Amino acid sequence: MAFRPEWYKNDSPGQRRGRSLPDWSAIRWIVTVTFSVFLIQILVAGGNGDPLSRILGLRAWWPVVTELPGGEPGLERSFNLMFPLQLFTYMAVHQLGGLSHVLFNMLVLWILGRDLEPSMGKASFLRLYLTAGAVGGLAQWGGYLLSGDIGSVIGASGAVYGVMMLAVLRDPHKSMIILPFPIPIPLWLLVGLRVLGDVNGLLFGGGPIAYLVHLTGAAVGYVWFKRGDVVGRAHGQYKRAKTAQKREAAAGGRREMDRILGKIQTEGLSSLSKSERSFLNERSRELREGR
Repeated sequence: MAFRPEWYKNDSPGQRRGRSLPDWSAIRWIVTVTFSVFLIQILVAGGNGDPLSRILGLRAWWPVVTELPGGEPGLERSFNLMFPLQLFTYMAVHQLGGLSHVLFNMLVLWILGRDLEPSMGKASFLRLYLTAGAVGGLAQWGGYLLSGDIGSVIGASGAVYGVMMLAVLRDPHKSMIILPFPIPIPLWLLVGLRVLGDVNGLLFGGGPIAYLVHLTGAAVGYVWFKRGDVVGRAHGQYKRAKTAQKREAAAGGRREMDRILGKIQTEGLSSLSKSERSFLNERSRELREGR
């Protein structure tokens, strides 16, 4: 039996025309963008290594080669002003030299995320993914900033850990089969072992792995489970506050207009102050422009 993924939409050609972007799921957008960037990494990599990772990877300091008094080359640090953008771009680039890094992240995202996204909605799922990745990256960036480390972090692992933690908390008894072992393993056991391994690596070291990104991303997934879509709610509250502010400003403008018109009626146009005339001219211009 053929399998049709969650993002498949059986629209007619007429419905497809007129759309600026395909109506894909968040997972399909993430996987498509990530593998596209990975392909670009391969194409532009050369003798100088992986320039895309150097630009898009998250770092706190840029290494700057200087000349020491004796003529020997030295290395200094320059603060990275691009880090706010890199909090998001670093998720799209992965380690070259094999498919294991990017393939593992995207495979876990697809396996666990395809059950989460329909219940959460596309926008909320995407907010979880980006928030877990950005907060995990921010934690690692803070470590780099304090230690003076000129290294960088790449990969979507922090974002995937957020999805992974929420998935296991929502359905801890769900099982997965990890090849080559044909035995269903509970999801809570798999994720628990993974997190414990990261805690051990963070405390005692264990290779060039961004354990802090993993654990912070998992913490975001836990917050999402306990508190829901905190980013979506905060955005909604901000929009409501802005709408209320605009309504209050409009009501205040109408009250001021009524006062000025009443003053003109009783005292004449010459009685208006400079600020009142400026307000009247501004409102007249807005009416002419249809605002």
